[in-house]
Amino acid sequence: MQPLKVIKDSDNKTVIGLNISDFVNARVLAASTAETITVPKAARYIIISGNADLWVDVGKTSVVPAADITNGSSPFLVTGGTKELRSLGEVTHISVISVQACIATAEFYA
Repeated sequence: MQPLKVIKDSDNKTVIGLNISDFVNARVLAASTAETITVPKAARYIIISGNADLWVDVGKTSVVPAADITNGSSPFLVTGGTKELRSLGEVTHISVISVQACIATAEFYA
């Protein structure tokens, strides 16, 4: 599994550079059906993306919010066509759901 790589830009500011991940999983989602993505043991970071909006949750089954969630338990949104980098900590699995059929990808890094 590839590590994240810290690099400096032309102004000597630290930026995160990404190696091409050698461990990528894809889940084909049916509309409004949550799927689980298992986190490999060596993974410390994930980049999650999809070709439609994804609602992502950690350690429990994700849902598409149907009302306000104000107790801190809401899944987070990854807008379709974007990539979201997250640190995994002790996470063993994540759950993804979308209101439409789509494909979610998870790129893992050590």
